[in-house]
Amino acid sequence: MWDQLPELILTEIFRHLNSRDRANLGEVCKSWKHAMSSPILWRSVTVLIDRDLRGELPLAKELAVKYGQYMRRLELAWSRPYVIPRETRFARNIQSEAGADFLNVIRTKDVQLKELILADWVFSCKWGNRGKLLCALANFLGYQHNLETLNLLNANLGVSDVLRILGSAVRASGNRLESLDLRGAFREWQAPHSNPRYLRLLGRLRALATLKLDYPALSDGALNALASAVPLALRTLHISVRDSDSRQHTIANTAWHELAVACPKLTVSYTIVNISHYEDMCYLLLPSVPLGSFQMFSGHVWDQSRSRNFRSTVGLLIMHYTNTLSEVMLQLRNNRELLDDLLVSLLVRCKQLTQLQYDGVLRSLDTLRDICELQTASKTCFQRIHVKPRNVSSHNRAILDDIGYQYDHKMVQQGVDFCIEDPASVLIFH
Repeated sequence: MWDQLPELILTEIFRHLNSRDRANLGEVCKSWKHAMSSPILWRSVTVLIDRDLRGELPLAKELAVKYGQYMRRLELAWSRPYVIPRETRFARNIQSEAGADFLNVIRTKDVQLKELILADWVFSCKWGNRGKLLCALANFLGYQHNLETLNLLNANLGVSDVLRILGSAVRASGNRLESLDLRGAFREWQAPHSNPRYLRLLGRLRALATLKLDYPALSDGALNALASAVPLALRTLHISVRDSDSRQHTIANTAWHELAVACPKLTVSYTIVNISHYEDMCYLLLPSVPLGSFQMFSGHVWDQSRSRNFRSTVGLLIMHYTNTLSEVMLQLRNNRELLDDLLVSLLVRCKQLTQLQYDGVLRSLDTLRDICELQTASKTCFQRIHVKPRNVSSHNRAILDDIGYQYDHKMVQQGVDFCIEDPASVLIFH
């Protein structure tokens, strides 16, 4: 029965199997072996260097020999954050050497990728002979002429290693590379923002539409390089800022202005973690930043000697970004400041805002009533409004029930997912 199924159905079933199961199924019968050679099964491949490249005949290498020519997306990953004690130094070296051999195999088959992802390479620092693997990777990228996406998320490499990999990709695919993710690519203590080679490489990315990086990899020079390299092309710039990103340098408002002029469709996104104080925020929220998304996670630890002053931070969002801001996420679980009026003002004045997630304290439930009234009057355009009060007493339960009774039907008419839940800790509007 199974061997009589149409190849299209077999292929759809085989797509849900991992590489090892696919390799075994190819030995069952001729029809299954033929179905296994369907290109669609091998367009996207994930290889775990320290698992799939083990043994005398590593599975990934075997499959690359058979089906590598169909590969268009490759995720080259490390799976473990530590080395098992019984493994010798020699065994550890073999893993990196096997990874280099794998890359040489698919290079020999002239595989032309569109997307390359290096996942969890932060774990590879415990493995020996990593330099050989990085060298093989740079050589492999030098032959990739159709690469559109390069992802080095959390690679945790030295500046020279990242720039060698990026340089190979730029030389081969600089006119095609559309998406580049450098978040966590550089070690925390190595900031490349003023590195001349880094700036030159950014200046050669002619087709770049999406760039994701950490704040230490950003500078006036980096913005100027992007403005000259990708006028009209760059659309998304995602910036991650963490507590470990000390304010060693700031970016001038003029540099942001020049980039915004060169890339009129650019939208900037900030994701800020464990930075709560206004004096650490104001240097990020400059008037010329075309800010579209602002996500702030204040964390549970902060400097008690100074005020966090969230009111001033939200005030800057309202002052500078009324025409650009579309998404705001504020996780302020430890906040005790009065923000009710500013949240309503944010909704009223930011006409493009379609998503607000506020994890904090509302001083008055009348604020919730005002927000619902804005929605029913079509002054906001949310698709989802979920309210999860932290503490529910008989008094505020009565108010919440009244709000639910008054606006539930109106929200249904507008197609809004409206819900007031009981104990939790987040107030969300989408």
